[in-house]
Amino acid sequence: MIKTIIVAFAVCIIEILVIVIASPMAKPSLVLRFLPEDVRIAGKDHPEPPMYKQIIAHILLALFLIAMFAGMIYLGIDGIRNGYGFWRLTLRFIVLLYIMKAFDIIVQDQWLVMTVGYFKKLYPETADCDGWKNRAFNNKNQIIRIIAYPFLCMITAGLFLLFKGIIV
Repeated sequence: MIKTIIVAFAVCIIEILVIVIASPMAKPSLVLRFLPEDVRIAGKDHPEPPMYKQIIAHILLALFLIAMFAGMIYLGIDGIRNGYGFWRLTLRFIVLLYIMKAFDIIVQDQWLVMTVGYFKKLYPETADCDGWKNRAFNNKNQIIRIIAYPFLCMITAGLFLLFKGIIV
């Protein structure tokens, strides 16, 4: 279980770094879609950064996605090689995704967005929006993901076990 926690925290650190570094370079429509609705509306006319910065932002986002999938593949292969069955492999993926989800809610949504006001600084035209005070702005999406994760983890564990002969 230690490997799972280490991989989860490594992916979380990569994720926060990518968010902080890539957000100022990304297209506003990409960044704003993760923020409260009134903030999206107020920031919709924010000027786009130059294309080379947008490309860098997309490369950083791709690197994060690669790191996330690489972490899942590593944990899946390691689990198969260590004789994990369906439920133990499923639990491993659940731990990974729930640590990442807790990080998303606590560090990104509550701390970076609401407490620090990082995106308010990037989009000063949104400073007066009420959405910056609404700590529950993302609850519905978060609850949907929290409910869906165990099923996705079971599917992922099943796929790893299906390809067990190739892995071992």
